[in-house]
Amino acid sequence: MIGAARTAQISGWRPSGPANARRVGTTSTNSGTTWTAVNGATTSTTQYKYGTASMYSNANNSHIRLASATFMDYGTGDFCIEWWMWIPSLSSHSTSCDLFAADVTGGLGLRLASAYNTNGLSSANPKYVNIFARNQADLDNWDMTTGTSGSNWAAETWYFCVLQRKGTTMSFWRDGVLKTRAGSGGGTRNFASVSTNNIRVGAADTTTQGAGTIYIDEMCWSNTYRYSDTTLDIPVPTAAFTVDSYTSQLMHMDGSDGGTTFSNDQG
Repeated sequence: MIGAARTAQISGWRPSGPANARRVGTTSTNSGTTWTAVNGATTSTTQYKYGTASMYSNANNSHIRLASATFMDYGTGDFCIEWWMWIPSLSSHSTSCDLFAADVTGGLGLRLASAYNTNGLSSANPKYVNIFARNQADLDNWDMTTGTSGSNWAAETWYFCVLQRKGTTMSFWRDGVLKTRAGSGGGTRNFASVSTNNIRVGAADTTTQGAGTIYIDEMCWSNTYRYSDTTLDIPVPTAAFTVDSYTSQLMHMDGSDGGTTFSNDQG
């Protein structure tokens, strides 16, 4: 089983610099769940941010899956999703990449692309990320070249990514830098799902999207917002996340090379 609790680590961090610190709860209400690997996804010790490994998605439709999941049934409420990712090669992404999604009509999904919802990371100037409602609409998008510092997506670097909704404000930070939002609809979208819904992480589309290799580590879903000020940059974590009362799922992606079972950290 992968992703044992890390009781020795500090729950969250309280930086002395940026004022927009991560909100940290106290008692854990998180419950254990087990994810399974589909179509070649494994743990990998080749690249990892913290711990011993990361999740490796090696091709289109290679992902980890949690069946009958409701924790991304956000409705119109607040949420925050944080993760680290490493893209080994932009040329492997010939189509836009669905990185994670609730696999149900209207479910929340996130996509990497060279242009808004079009072209892959192998295209010229890959710089966009956008959210969508599965089978219904493309919603907000963000340009990675904006903010206090910015650049196109690049290969062989760890990125810390945060997608958050607080009230009607959707925000995306990369490496602590707030990106400029375009589009509309995500802040008021009803991201409802059903109990039989699958959550996919990795190459989250089963057809043409997500056609490329990627490593994902330290992925944390929260049932409320984590960052209070949606106009400021945020601190970049210096340790692995730990479970608190806001956590709905926390995946450390740890284990030996080639593992195919993934556990939610219960704290």
